[in-house]
This record gives sequence, structure tokens and C-alpha cells, in this order.
Amino acid sequence: MVYAAQWTYYLIVHKKEIDKYGSFENWINYPRDPHYDRDSFEYNLYRHTLAGQYYYLFYRSRNYSEQNAFIWSAISSFAFEFTIETVTERPSYQDLYQTPVFGTVLGVGVEKLSNYLHKTDIWPGHLLGYILNPFTLLPPTSDLIGTVQIHSNQVAVRIAWEFE
Repeated sequence: MVYAAQWTYYLIVHKKEIDKYGSFENWINYPRDPHYDRDSFEYNLYRHTLAGQYYYLFYRSRNYSEQNAFIWSAISSFAFEFTIETVTERPSYQDLYQTPVFGTVLGVGVEKLSNYLHKTDIWPGHLLGYILNPFTLLPPTSDLIGTVQIHSNQVAVRIAWEFE
């Protein structure tokens, strides 16, 4: 779901850049040549932190642990940088760590604030809780699509869909 949403967002929001700079050749060659981009500090810090926050909050809404939500946020960030964005530009080193790391830090705080606001007895609190974390509108699930388990020196990734 996250990957499909990333493609949809990029194709809609960056249509002009795709038309002007995009190519299948970029998509093949750019992933082999990451770099430090020249985006402004504010752009890198704010936009990527917000994107990472939404990755984190989505995975938390699907009942992923905080650790797994962070790991899948990082995987989502890598997938975006090395497949989707490469249509128009090379992957960026700073985006690879800023998006999941800063996004998770912000996401933890937003999740706590949103949960607190949902526990209040006033409708403006509930509304603000939904605005801060729109993923609380999704129906709850116990179906984990992917989990990551870390044991001493091994990492195990489980991708599955559980049916009732």
C-alpha cells in the first residue's frame, strides 16, 4: 500500500519534472550512483521528516511495533529513493537516513499526542487527533504484512498475509 501511494504521489505531484527530466534510462542508471543532493536544508529537514512521520504512523496503525515501524519506514524510504525518485534524480544519501530517523522521532511524538487527544472527551480534541494522525481513521488490524526480527547477529524478515 505504501509503495503504491508513493508512486501515485510522485506521478501526480512531480508531473512537470517527470516530463522534463524523467526517463527510463535514469530509472536504470541513477540507482547505481547515489549522491548528496543540493536541496535546501529546510526542504530536506521538513519534507523528508514529514514523509517519514507518515510512513511510521501508517505502520504503527497496522499494529507494527515501534521498532518494526521504524525498520519498515526505512525500507519505504529506500524503495522510494532507489526506484520511484530515480525516474528524475539520483538517490540522496541524506534522504535515506533523514526520512526514517527524523520521521520516526516526530512520529513517536505525534502518535502519543494523537492518542492523548483521542482520549479527551471533547470533539475538537478528537478532530485534532485525526488531523495529526489520519491513519487512526483506518480500521484496526492484527494482520501483519511484514515483520522484522533481530536476533543477536541475524535479521529475519517475514512477509505474509494472515487470513481469518
